[in-house]
Amino acid sequence: MGSVFYIDLSEVMTKEELQDILVKELPLPDYYGKNLDALNDVLTESGNGWNIIFYNTKFAAVKLGKYFDALKRLCKEAAEDMPELKIRFFE
Repeated sequence: MGSVFYIDLSEVMTKEELQDILVKELPLPDYYGKNLDALNDVLTESGNGWNIIFYNTKFAAVKLGKYFDALKRLCKEAAEDMPELKIRFFE
């Protein structure tokens, strides 16, 4: 069985806060670049077996706007490329 990560986005108001939470909650490498390109690299290289659940996303979606949309799109594409990577978003 893989690893399950619950990521609460209820307090996220900026891209930097989102990246800080990802660093805290996911087993990212020390050299992680704190951007969506770096997240994509980690998900597609190391994410097999991960089950990532983003919750309380409604507020973050409003605050982050297009950046949040890009995050969701990136996660969808990474999960399509990696058969054992599951990523879900819940309001």
